[in-house]
Order: sequence, then C-alpha cells, then structure tokens
Amino acid sequence: MDGPESLMKGKLFQSQNGEGEWHVTDRLSDAGSQQNDKTENGTSKDTFVVNPTKSMDSSDDLPERPTSLSLSAAPIDFLKDDVRDMTFARRIALSLIDKKWYNPKAGETKEKEGEDKTNDGPSPSNGADDPEGKKEASTIKACDFDDEMHCRQPNLEKAWAYFEHVALYRYLVPPDEGNKQKKNICVRAFRKLFMKGNKKFEKAEPGEDDAPTRLYSPIFTPHKQLGDFGLGIGLYFSTLRAFAIITFVAGLFSIYNIMYFASDDYLPYEYQEKIPTLTIGSAICMKTSYVPCDTCDCLPSEGNIEFGQFPPDRCAIDPNTNQTFVLRNDCDATPWQLGAVNFGSVIFLLVATMLLGRYLKHQEVQFDEDEQTAQDYSVKISNPPPDAKDPDEWKRFFQENCDGAHVTVCTIAVDNDFLVRTLVERRERLRTIANMQEPGSSMNMLDLARVAAQEERKRNFWQRLLAMVAPGIPEHFSRLVALNAKVEGLAQLDFPVTNIFLTFETEKDQRNVLTSLSVGSLKADRNDTKAVSDPKYLFRGKHVLNVSEADEPNTVRWQDLNAGAWQKFKERAFTMICTIVAIVLVAFLIDVVNNVSSIGAAFTISIFNTAFPMFAKILTGFEAHPSEGQKQTSLYFKIAVFRWVSTAVIFQIITPFTRSLMDEGGLITQVYALFFADIVTTNALQLADVMGHLKRHILAPRAATQDAMNLNFQGTEYELAERYTDMTKILFLCLWYCSIYPGSFFLCSFSLGIKYFVDRFCLMRSWKKAPQLGAKISLFSRRYFFTMAIGVMAIISSYYWSGFPFDNLCPNDSINSTYEGSFTIFPLDQGNDGTGINVTFTPSDVDYRFCNQNFMEPGSGFTFPFVPTSTSENTNPLEWMTDDQITTTTYFGWAALGIAGVVVLRFFYGWFGMFMSLFKSSYSAVGDDQNIPFSKVASRSAYIPQVASPLFAYPLVACNTDKIDEELYDWEDSDRDYRYYDLSKDAKKLLSGLNVEEPPGFSVVRHYPPPSEN
Repeated sequence: MDGPESLMKGKLFQSQNGEGEWHVTDRLSDAGSQQNDKTENGTSKDTFVVNPTKSMDSSDDLPERPTSLSLSAAPIDFLKDDVRDMTFARRIALSLIDKKWYNPKAGETKEKEGEDKTNDGPSPSNGADDPEGKKEASTIKACDFDDEMHCRQPNLEKAWAYFEHVALYRYLVPPDEGNKQKKNICVRAFRKLFMKGNKKFEKAEPGEDDAPTRLYSPIFTPHKQLGDFGLGIGLYFSTLRAFAIITFVAGLFSIYNIMYFASDDYLPYEYQEKIPTLTIGSAICMKTSYVPCDTCDCLPSEGNIEFGQFPPDRCAIDPNTNQTFVLRNDCDATPWQLGAVNFGSVIFLLVATMLLGRYLKHQEVQFDEDEQTAQDYSVKISNPPPDAKDPDEWKRFFQENCDGAHVTVCTIAVDNDFLVRTLVERRERLRTIANMQEPGSSMNMLDLARVAAQEERKRNFWQRLLAMVAPGIPEHFSRLVALNAKVEGLAQLDFPVTNIFLTFETEKDQRNVLTSLSVGSLKADRNDTKAVSDPKYLFRGKHVLNVSEADEPNTVRWQDLNAGAWQKFKERAFTMICTIVAIVLVAFLIDVVNNVSSIGAAFTISIFNTAFPMFAKILTGFEAHPSEGQKQTSLYFKIAVFRWVSTAVIFQIITPFTRSLMDEGGLITQVYALFFADIVTTNALQLADVMGHLKRHILAPRAATQDAMNLNFQGTEYELAERYTDMTKILFLCLWYCSIYPGSFFLCSFSLGIKYFVDRFCLMRSWKKAPQLGAKISLFSRRYFFTMAIGVMAIISSYYWSGFPFDNLCPNDSINSTYEGSFTIFPLDQGNDGTGINVTFTPSDVDYRFCNQNFMEPGSGFTFPFVPTSTSENTNPLEWMTDDQITTTTYFGWAALGIAGVVVLRFFYGWFGMFMSLFKSSYSAVGDDQNIPFSKVASRSAYIPQVASPLFAYPLVACNTDKIDEELYDWEDSDRDYRYYDLSKDAKKLLSGLNVEEPPGFSVVRHYPPPSEN
C-alpha cells in the first residue's frame, strides 16, 4: 500500500462477515480521498480514507493493534456479533428475547427507537457539533449528567452486548486467526496438551470497537496469559496450580502410611466396610474393647467434659454391680516407620514452599514482561509540597535533573476525599430518585421538591415508620439538598497537594528515577537532604521526595487516598475486634450443631466460610485504604484467620480427645465431610452462579432503564483475597490432619485442581472485573500464611504421634478382684434399654486407670515440645508410649520446635527488612526493560481519579476531563461522553452563580504526548 503507512495504525478493523478481510473505512468518503478536518482547537488533521470493499494486499502490512490516530473508521456493531463467538447464555437469551414472559418489553424497544428518531432533536450539549440537528439521537453521546437524567428505553440486546464486550475479558483477534474456523474441542485439547500452547493474546480494552475481539476461552487460554487479568490474578492461579502438584507429591510420599492404616494389621477388614471409602487408609480406629477401670470418672450424659472425665459414649456400666468399664483403642499406630514417612512429608513441604517462593518470583517477572501496563512506567511521590500543583513544574524538574526523562502524564492529587465522597453520594441520590420515578420524569430541583412534599403529605403513621428503614423520595431529596450545600462550600476551597503520580515515556526513565531518588521513607519524611546522592534531586532545591513505584491506576482508591495514620489504626482495631467476636460466636454454634451431627457441623462450617467473606467485606468497607492492594490484604487476613480457625482449629477444640479416632463424631470423619463439602457443594454453587443468572435473565429484562439493565450484567463480584483464603483454608486443613489422615493430601490436591479450573471459568464467564492487583497478596501469603502453615503442620503432626492410642488409659500391674468374671454392661450413651455387651475378665488380665495422653489438655497444663521428656504433674508420656513411639516423638518433637523457630526467624527477617526500608531504598526492578514506549502500549491507561459506584456501570471521574486524551482511560461508554461522568462539572454547575471558571478543589491530570506522537 503506497498511502500513508505511518497512519495505518489508525482506525483499522476486521470485518466480521466471515470473509476475514481487513479494511480501512470511512462513513463519509469514497476511496482514495483525503479530507482536511478541524479538531476542537481549530488545528487541522488529515484523514485518509480507503474504499471499504478494497482489502489490503498483504497481511504483512497489517498493524499489530489499532490505535486512536486520525484515521476514521466505522465502529464494530456489537449487536451483530457472530453467534459462534457468543456465550451460550446470550444465545439462549436472544432466542427468547421476543417472548413476553421472558422479556416484558418485547416489541417496545423498536417502537421507542422509531419515536426517538422522529421526535428527538440534538442534545443541548452536542448542538455545536451538529448545528442542523441532522444526527440521530442514538448517535449523539450524552456528555452532561444533569441534562441526561431522563430515562432511555432499555434494550436487552444492548445489555447482553455490554456483558460480553465490557463486563467480560476479551482479547484482540490476531490477523491470522480472523478467518479461521474453530476446530472441535478434541482437536483443540490435543493441540493444547501435546503442541505449543504459548500463543500470545493481547487483552482488549472494555468496549473495544475499533478492532475485532473475542472472549478468552476458560479451557484453552494458556496459563501464562492469566497475567493479562492482573499480576495478582496470575500469581493466584500459579500458586493454586503449584500447591495442587505439591500436595499430590506429598500424597505419594505418604502412600506407605495409607497402606498401613488400610491393612489388617491396623484395622481388620470387617471394620473397614463400615467407614466411608475415602477414609480407608486413615487412622480411624473401630477396633475397640471395654476394659475395667474402677477409678475412671464417666460423664453420665453429654455436657462439658472436665479434666479426668470420659464422655458417655466411651463408658459402660454394669447395672447390677455398678462397676465402670471404659473403651480402649486396640489399633497400633506407633511403628516408627509411620512417623518417619510423615516427617519426610513435612521436610518435603518445607523445601517445596521455599522453592515455591522462587517459582512465584519467576512467574511475577514473566507476567510483568508479558503485559505492559502503566505501573511499569510510573512512580508515586507521597510527600510533595502542599502548593506544588503545577504539572509543568514537575515535568521540568524530572526532564532537567533525570537525564531528560520525559513525563507523559502527570496527575496532581489533592486532599479532597470528603469533597469526592460528597459528590459521589450526590450522584447516587439523584440516580436513586430517578429510579423511583416514572421514566422521563423531571429531575429539576423544584419539581423534585414538589414530588417529595406530595409523597410525604400522603403518608400515614405506618408509612412514616417504614420510611425510617426504607427511605423514599422525601428522604433522598432531603439528603440531596444537604449534599448540594456541602458541595457548594467544599468546591470553593483550594486543597493541598498530597500525592503526585508521574508516568514516564519509557521504563528506563522510570527505573532511573526510582534508583536515583528513592531514599528511606523516614528520611524523606524528615527531609534529610543528606540522604540524596546529588543535590539536584532536591525538589525546589530543598525538598527530599518520597518516591516509590506506583500501583496500577485502577487499584488506587482515590476517595481514601489521604486518610491519616490514627484514623486507620482506630478503624482496623474496631474491625479486628468484630472479627474475633464473630469467630467466637461461630465456634459456639458449630459446637452446638456438632453435638447433633458431624455432617451437619461440616456443612455449617461450609456455610459460614461462604458467608463470612461478605461480613468481612462490610467490615473492611469501614476502613480507609489508599489502594486496593492494601484493602485486599486486610480482607485476606480477616477471612484467613476465620477460615483457619473455623475449619481446622474449632474441630480440634470441640472434639473430646478420646473421640479423635472414632468413626462417628471423630476428627477424621469431620475432616472428610469438610473436604467433600468443599469439592462438591462449594464448586457446584460457584459454577451455578445463581444470583448472576437471576440478575441477567429475571431482573434485567424488567429494568426500567438501560443503566439499570447494564448493572445487572456486570457479573458476580469477587475478591482476590477471598479466593486466596479459600485455597489456604483447604491447604491448612490438609496440613493440620495429614498425620492421622494421610489421604487428605490427595483430597487437597484434587480440590485445588478443581478450584483451578472452576475459578478460570468464573473469571472469564461470570465474575465481575476486578482491579489489576499487584503481587502484594501473593507476597503476604508466602511470607506469612504458607510459612506458618508448614510450621503448624510440623507441630500438630508431632502432637498426634504423641497422643496414640488416644484413649487416656494406662494399664495397672494387675486386676481388681471385683472385676474378675463375666459382666453384661450397657454403654452410658444408650442407657439400660440398649443391647447389653457381655465381657469376661480373668485373674491374668489387668485393669486400667486414667492417664492424660493429651499434651494440649487445658486441665493438665500445656507442655511443648511434644516429646517424652516433657512431663508435668498430670502428664507422664512414658506411662503409655511404646519404644517406637518414644523414638518418633523425640526427633519429631524437637524438629517441630526447630521448624517453628525458623518460621519465627523468617517473620523477624521480613519485619527487619520493612524496618530498614525506613532508612534506605528497597527498590529493585522486576524483569527486563521491554523497550516499548508508553505511548505505544495498546492497553495504556493513566492515573485519572475515579470512584466506582454500585449505581453506575462506569466509574465517576473526580477531575476535569476536558483535556484528557480518551486513550488514557481503561474503559469506554459507547453511549456517553466521559464528561457525563465528570464530577467537577457537578460542582461547577452548583457554583454557577459565582462565575467560577473551574472549581479549585479537584485533582489535575495533564498529558504531555512525546514529540514523535505530536
């Protein structure tokens, strides 16, 4: 092609008519014509147009990714998507869209659109662009919130297009894939498994309509592409996959123990037929016998068991002689080989966890290099001078003092959190009032005042009482009036600068700035000018800047960016107290249910494990976090502590020690029930996505407006912190009980493997898009929770090997003569109405006494480590331990103490590193410089202050949008201009009586395109 090749990276798109040809098109001109258009500022721009029917000569001339240069192109119509590229849910919905029972508005949309084309004139905000009013109303983008408060006729087809093109992740279709037919699933699976699966996809921006896109495949998307959805997401799936493999290998290590517990030497085969199949190979002991124990204290009925007492299901009594008999476990789990195998699995997991850290660092580099984002080019300055609000000054400083570093985007963030929250609430109140009225009702303040007064006058006593719980228009309007007054006052204030976000044109510039200017945060806060390597790095010649790598733009929580340290401390203390109270209450409830049914207790735990994240999210909502990464870390800690305690620790506490190895109500049966509930119930509910389908198929077709309809198509909200804790919960359960249930390694591996694929499917088909979180949660997990889990595994395993045979019975030297002979005894939990058991004892037998075998028994005093030499007043391990058991517990107990010490040292090492970062820079580059300019990154975005709202399908922008390049947003509304979401426009209108050109209380975003782009 001989035309302007330098502009061929413009509005190119591939037709989706099945021919697979690439075209450059224009809706106004013929082939080969050149137009000279006027931009908004009066400068000219050339638009080259090629005939739509003429294809390019060679695919070699095709650009990798269309960008927003001056070429004009017809945007792709999402309503005409190829059916083969649609989700099955969308296909079903489109087949039912004309059915009144499914879509009550069937037939109304087309009629309404016809009326709009006939009656609607140009939008007031767009009259300058269309002075003759010739454009159809549907083609004009709304750019003012107040002028566009009337409700548009909703269209279910548009909502499904929004779901697939905005709410779900898509990638740009490569040129060589556009005209290919999809292979059947068997061929694709073969290629994935046995051929190269390293094809690189480029993630499309939400609403991308300049180039053809396609949904990511939940099955065939290569693992390395999962970093496209955020570094934190990619690392989560890498961790999930790694632990699925690690626990499977640990299960192979434990096969000897599984075979021993499943052998006739431990539990005769006639007993194994009575327990669940998947618990065969565990330490469940049904081979028991009643022995005489004249001094034993038996609890007559279920209740709190005190030290020295036996539960009623472990005791029996002869009603004629009133003599006591207690159940003894006759299974031998003390051979030294069992402990050695389990100890080997502990060492393997310790080494594997250490190697996992190296593997995840490698994955972090790979994901980071595979997907270029704004974070790779950006820095954050957290201590700027309060009056440094001129972007040009910052640009000059770095260009003159940092080897000509070019600042492409500069964001000046000010301390206007309260103003932003007020404006967001004002928008939400207006939207709520609009949804309460008939479509098309006036939103003028005087009209709203009249409507509110009329409704309030008609209320009776009960309606006024109900309004206190469920506010109506009068309450919302009253709050709206107060919010308007707040905005009118706050918007006149000039707020101090608190943070600066700078995006450089190259990674080299960013790394050079971080290396040269980074100092310890304490030295920067104290303005220690001696900390900088060169005086030229002092801003204005006297300010030491606290420079760090910025988080991703969409992870910055602009409404909480400036919260103080004391405020954060109080909020976190309150939420942590609430978390502890919740754990105690849930533990009490689980104990109550467990007394009735162990299966019921397992499902109760599963229910609370599902429900608590919602409660924790509400608690975390009370906390101010400057970034999503910090919020997720706080949420992760709360949920992880709850799930670890509720899943593993609570069962250990509420199950009496002597019931540990029982089949009914024992620990292993409850653990198996938890694994079963997690594998089956949790994943089934997640895949079913009941609420998501309810919103899309029931609520959405009955929505009054297009916005309300789209909100039902945003997907099911999820938290990365919750996904991490779901993984660590099942891993922690496995590690806690692996010594007495070695088969749990395989159950854990299977559970994590299922989660890997179920979560992939949900991520690409049903979950709402989450911010592109970094590696903070992954680092927090492997630094604290994974390390702690291995330490706990070592300690608890040594505890279980010391506790066999778990019956709290020690033999005497002889038998009390009163127990010689035959007896018919009745278990206390069944009473005398049950079936009697005949037992016989001879003078050669011995009777038994109570001896505490539980090192963690509260009544005996906690002793650690769990070794034979750890004796106390009420515990003497040599009374019940065999020689093999003494050997096993000796090395296992001391090794567990050593591992626990290593874990504690690891924690202190991490804390020491954090402490040292106060005094010196801790920056280190991740990966290699990709030598790609920021302006050439396809999915680039900038640090534009935005706030997400549950009442809006797109974020609300907390700065002036007039001079911001549209390519710097990471989202696009096809119906509305970015000015529609501009909160500064709200403030400007409320201050219209003061003739304020621009309210001073907003952050500033300035774009400096590189000379080559200009």
